[in-house]
Amino acid sequence: MVAGLLFFSIFGPYLAPHSLTSALETQYTNGKVLAPPLEPFESTSYPLGTDKWGYDLFSMILNGLRYTVFIAAAVTMIKMAFGAIIGLYAGTLKRTPGWLIAFENAWSYVPLFLILYFFLAPISFNSSLKQNVLIAYFIVIASIISIPSIVSSVRLKTAELYKSVYVEAAKALGAGKHRVIWKHIFPQLKETFLVMFILEIVYVIALMGQLALLNIFVGGTIMRFDPIIYLSATKELSGLVGQARLNIYGNTHILVAPLAVLLYTTVSFSLLANGLKNRFQSNYQRTPWIRTGHEPFIQPSRKQYGRKKKFWSFSAQKAAFSALVIAFAGAGIYVIAAKDANIGVKSGSRADYNIDLKMNGDGYFTANANIQVKNQSNKEWEELVFYFIPNVFAEGHTFDSVEGTSEAVIGKVTVNGQKASFKLKGDTLTIKLKPEMKDKSRHNVKIEYGFTVPDKGSRFSKVDTNYYLAQWYPMAAVYQKGKWNKEPYMEGLETFHTGFSNFKVSYKLPKGYTLASTADKDPAEGKNEGNIKAKKVRDFFIAVMKDMEVHETEARDGVKIRLFSKSNHDKDPEASLTLAKNALTFYQDHIGDYPHEQLDIVLDDGQFMEYPGIVTINPYGDDKRFYDISIVHEIAHQYFYGVVANDPYNNAWIDEGITEFATSMYFYAGQNQAERQAFGLSHFRMEAIEEAGLGRHYSNVPVNEVKHSGYIYGQPALEILKMIQEKYTLKGESPKEVGMQFLSDYYQNFRYKEVDTKEFISYTKDYFSVPTGYFNNWIDTSKLNS
Repeated sequence: MVAGLLFFSIFGPYLAPHSLTSALETQYTNGKVLAPPLEPFESTSYPLGTDKWGYDLFSMILNGLRYTVFIAAAVTMIKMAFGAIIGLYAGTLKRTPGWLIAFENAWSYVPLFLILYFFLAPISFNSSLKQNVLIAYFIVIASIISIPSIVSSVRLKTAELYKSVYVEAAKALGAGKHRVIWKHIFPQLKETFLVMFILEIVYVIALMGQLALLNIFVGGTIMRFDPIIYLSATKELSGLVGQARLNIYGNTHILVAPLAVLLYTTVSFSLLANGLKNRFQSNYQRTPWIRTGHEPFIQPSRKQYGRKKKFWSFSAQKAAFSALVIAFAGAGIYVIAAKDANIGVKSGSRADYNIDLKMNGDGYFTANANIQVKNQSNKEWEELVFYFIPNVFAEGHTFDSVEGTSEAVIGKVTVNGQKASFKLKGDTLTIKLKPEMKDKSRHNVKIEYGFTVPDKGSRFSKVDTNYYLAQWYPMAAVYQKGKWNKEPYMEGLETFHTGFSNFKVSYKLPKGYTLASTADKDPAEGKNEGNIKAKKVRDFFIAVMKDMEVHETEARDGVKIRLFSKSNHDKDPEASLTLAKNALTFYQDHIGDYPHEQLDIVLDDGQFMEYPGIVTINPYGDDKRFYDISIVHEIAHQYFYGVVANDPYNNAWIDEGITEFATSMYFYAGQNQAERQAFGLSHFRMEAIEEAGLGRHYSNVPVNEVKHSGYIYGQPALEILKMIQEKYTLKGESPKEVGMQFLSDYYQNFRYKEVDTKEFISYTKDYFSVPTGYFNNWIDTSKLNS
């Protein structure tokens, strides 16, 4: 029973189905209206029901149990440590002072919870002190006022043992007081101390319960007005019982659920103490002919000097305990792993790539792609679907942003060594699976193809003698919700949705070319063949360049930054490199570790674009402010796109809006610019929308429904800023501090996960304690359950 309590105390928060700030909102589901307070088992999502405000009782209990158990254990350890030491020495005094006996007798009649009440009442209600400070304050005060009772008990037991014959013999042989206490008396009291320790835990829990009846909750009491209610800040079990005690005549489950767990906790420790006490009496029974109600289980044995002690001697008890420890640890690891696996949007597929790429002197590329596609879903696949974007720029294309054309040819396709039929339409490559291939969980796909690169393209582009290979290989689509999540290519915002993959690329280029790529370790300048690789990236970009100046610097943690540039523009490469270093270092310090070993920045004609480990920046524009913002923006994308993933077709705002917010926060918090200046681009976008008379428009729409890019970039950035300005006091001292902390926590929570609008709102609701309706101004929340 106690092992179960300890397990749920440690791993309870991971098992909780809801967060402490997630409240059930009235909803109509399967022909039934669900509204708080829910009764137990009325909904499978809320097994113990909810309180009057819609908070899940089961989640509150799982989160609060750890406070009950560990705070009680902490108080007990402190008072037992000090009380035992003082009691041991006090028990060896030749004559116990009369004042000490009088104090012990008087103190035993003092109700300790009243003393605690007067200490805690002034600081507990809507306290400005942090939660951990209030908990520490309780632990210290409760420990100090409980020490006298421990001293009294230990002193009496020590005084009795001090009169024993073996103690007298030890003293006669010259043993000092310290040796007598620690070598002769303390070993005799170890079992007593253990039983006492467990019983004192029960006593501390009872003390917390008594305080809860006076609305003093450990960790702080949140007091609400109109009407006046008292809430536990920590959701500690006694606090849950105390705040729910008025539900005894109605909605009794709100009181009964935490009360039952609290009683279970105290009974478990009481039974453990009683069991240990009986076990110790039985094990050390020396007079089996006297009936005491306990049959001897283990007979004491004399210590055999000179005999080597075995490191491990097998016994049934040790084997059972070892099995319990292994099961405990294994279950804990499973719980944490399962919790992590439940974060983010699930993908039913994964692809890893091994590609051989060659370029001839005429700029024609040939490639052999070996792609391992793994089925992680519970569905049987009929086909495999890939993006093959080079095909959409064939002669006759209608994309205004691409001046030239490309030629893309797929030669041979095999799946698991067998020739496979395929269909290529637009940027969609569909490979049919033969019947004998359908039930396989992994498919080895080999595709032989060739392509040219269009002049002055969008991302996949040739600029003079430089080739920028973006989305140049067959990219496996993501399998989600029983289908391949593949949308047609569009101009402007990205439309391809890929998962995290590992890449190995071998290449061979004409002499004179330099390669820069997503890989962490690119070849030396001028090396025209070799092997490169990258792990856990969503895309693999390659720049094949000639006659480019290279500038280098280093950010924090040894991250190498390289800037490739021509000399035919007015932007200062060294100033750009310094800006990139400052921005990356700022994000490393305030968001998290940069996910790659190097960052490459390519200044050339084309789009401002991010790829894992490398970005492209157009230096030929006249707007220097936009140029600087773009460098920071694309670096921020290394975190929010490169590591925190999203579906760029259906949830483009997830990475673009949050990246614009992170970009503005660099200038706002990192460079101390005025808010209006730091978020100037976002304001400019929204003002352009207003001037165009476009009106209100949600951000979470597919890219084919976006009326203006400001809804994807500027609106989310400004709305997140507004939320932080209104709610920052819940998390910190200033909007700047809380804004960066939010980005860091968001990044750490969703590293190498995919986020959609539902996941973002769920996380942010919990983070800032806001309802779903808080987002209705800019997010269509009616789509969250679709």
